[in-house]
Amino acid sequence: MASAAALCRSPSLLSRGHLLVCLLSTQTQLTNPPTPTTPADLSRLKSSIRDAATSPDALATLFLSGLPHPAFLADRPLFALSVHRLASAGRRDLVASVLSSSLTALPSPHPSEGFLLRLISLYSAAGMPDHSLTVFRLVNPPSDRALSALLSAYHDNRLYDRAVRAFKTLPADLGIKPGLVSHNVLLKVLVASGDVAAARTAFDEMPDTAGVQPDIISCNEILKGYLNAGDDAAFDQLVKEITGPKRRLKPNVGTYNLRMALLCSKGRSFEAEELLDAMGANGVPPNRSSFNTVIKGLCNEGEVGAAMALFKRMPEVPRQNSKGVSPNFETYIMLLEALVNKSLFDPALEVCKECLRNKWAPPFQAVKGLVQGLLKSRKAKHAREVLMAMRKAVKGDAKQEWIKVEAQFPMLLADKKA
Repeated sequence: MASAAALCRSPSLLSRGHLLVCLLSTQTQLTNPPTPTTPADLSRLKSSIRDAATSPDALATLFLSGLPHPAFLADRPLFALSVHRLASAGRRDLVASVLSSSLTALPSPHPSEGFLLRLISLYSAAGMPDHSLTVFRLVNPPSDRALSALLSAYHDNRLYDRAVRAFKTLPADLGIKPGLVSHNVLLKVLVASGDVAAARTAFDEMPDTAGVQPDIISCNEILKGYLNAGDDAAFDQLVKEITGPKRRLKPNVGTYNLRMALLCSKGRSFEAEELLDAMGANGVPPNRSSFNTVIKGLCNEGEVGAAMALFKRMPEVPRQNSKGVSPNFETYIMLLEALVNKSLFDPALEVCKECLRNKWAPPFQAVKGLVQGLLKSRKAKHAREVLMAMRKAVKGDAKQEWIKVEAQFPMLLADKKA
């Protein structure tokens, strides 16, 4: 076993078969599970895996029993949920067991390239980039898609130097020609590492050194670097280049979101709102990030009324195949905290109730401020309703902390008991 582990640390020395042995050698031995025989059995198995009460060991055993079924192997959300729960429980040994077992669950041509790319991403999500590298080596023939997936795994685990080194060495070692996607991941890595100058150099050299023309995603990565570095002049210059004769690219929602973020960072959130309105006219529907960026900017500038008005527009914004953009937890929290700080308790109550209807418990401090404000406004009934709704929404270990908040309003709860 020790010699196998040593080889796994040097995957360039291994054949595809030996790499598979390496992955399988990391398995934790589990009870041999019964295999579901009917669709109903498989459905019950999936429900058991989704059940939060299922222990990590039981989850892994259930997972292994589902692997012979193609429908189970194709269930991407269930794979992601299982890996997330096992990794969150600190059981990376079980992550290795279930994912490595999935490699041998079906006969050839399984595992396909697409399935291997999924495993690279899943190992990355579990914080196991070394396993991502081993799976990358299983892709045959080596491909630019696999290289992009590996670089993304390194990026997501903040292994920026390792990603740059992989981009420089693996293509030559394995005969891969890096394409647009892998170049864009490289730009993302360099920007995340803070080396915007290196990112811009790589961006400028793409056509000559790789025969690849930067696209709007490439430009957005460089814009993000300039935004993070506070280089407004370089940011504005590249924005002009994007639609100019040099590049002739169409800005996408990411481009607009970055432009709005820059305006908001300069205290110009109303201009950002105007840009948000212009997006639809230019055939680029705003997304949730667009609204959250401007709402946050308006709240930071104390323009809470304008932020609330923009929030109310979200369900009506036209989109390509539908209408409306749904708020998320971040949207509600930004608004609730800003409204409470401004003593605007009626709209804050509206936001809080909507947040709770979505089964999201807002930050306790903001809710406490809302309840205090409602009491001062002689709206004890609404304050009590908020407390009771929070009691239902708060889960897990947070319940004890919430009880401490409730204890500060004994008369409200005493009235309820009476």
